[in-house]
Amino acid sequence: MKTNALLFGLLLTLATGSALSSPTADALSLAKTIPIADAHMHTYRRGGPPAEAFLEQMDKNGVKWGGGVGDYREDVARLLGKRHIPAVGQAEFARVFFSSGANELVNEQNPIFVRFFAEAERLFANGQAKGFGELHTDNHTSGPMRMRRQIRTDNPVMRRFYSIANNYGGFVQIHSQLEPNFVEDVLRLSADFPNTTTILSHCLPKAKPYDLEKIFEQRTNVMCELSAQGVIHNRLAGVQRPARAFPDDGLKDWWKKAIERFPDRFMVGSDACCGWFGSYTEMIQEIRTNLLPHLKPEIMEAIAYKNAVRVFSLTD
Repeated sequence: MKTNALLFGLLLTLATGSALSSPTADALSLAKTIPIADAHMHTYRRGGPPAEAFLEQMDKNGVKWGGGVGDYREDVARLLGKRHIPAVGQAEFARVFFSSGANELVNEQNPIFVRFFAEAERLFANGQAKGFGELHTDNHTSGPMRMRRQIRTDNPVMRRFYSIANNYGGFVQIHSQLEPNFVEDVLRLSADFPNTTTILSHCLPKAKPYDLEKIFEQRTNVMCELSAQGVIHNRLAGVQRPARAFPDDGLKDWWKKAIERFPDRFMVGSDACCGWFGSYTEMIQEIRTNLLPHLKPEIMEAIAYKNAVRVFSLTD
């Protein structure tokens, strides 16, 4: 019977990647209080909460810095100051898509893009922007139908984003799913623009940890952030599927091993999109409960905030 139980545990780990060990009391305590940099904190212009709500929720949940994705809001930037990670481009990218379709997302002569590129140059030069994101290039099998699209990530418009970011040591955060073309494109872009950090939203949906490891092995300027990889987002979306990386019983073993192998490539995020800002506390507490305490203290610090401090040049 003991042999059967051990065999069952091994098969369960291989099939699901589930962690089998419990965090220590010290790890649980540190995870509750460690500062967090939210690398996927949306600040929508339309229908978004007031700027004060972001500050209130960040302070309430021990989130020291937040941003990394759009929309860019001057009121939020002013209120958060050095705690803000300002990203631009998401609103304009979406506007082109909804007005002209996916094919127009690769047309750098589109009037919306022409105006935006000039504005982006000014924002980066003034220190008001640090990167671009979240840019959806391929989500053709997931999410609301009206949002779905599939374009090559290496295209003239994305190259303009990368070029501008490259001049200022900035970042480009991309929402895509794992496809052979995407891997080729992101490897090419990260090589052609070495001063630009590529951040893979949600750690590249449909990718297994070893798919990410293969990318990390080849490029030092590619990272990912682990937002929406627990159970809360699935519940809010009404989707019946298991958590990808950290369910209620803890961090899955194959994700833990990937993080331990590349501790400088992972960050955390909330992704309180889609009218879900009211669940911000739940999202951060999920990270503190189901993800962070399963890591060694130095790795916990790295993915909770130190990697973000390095990539986004954050200060107190």
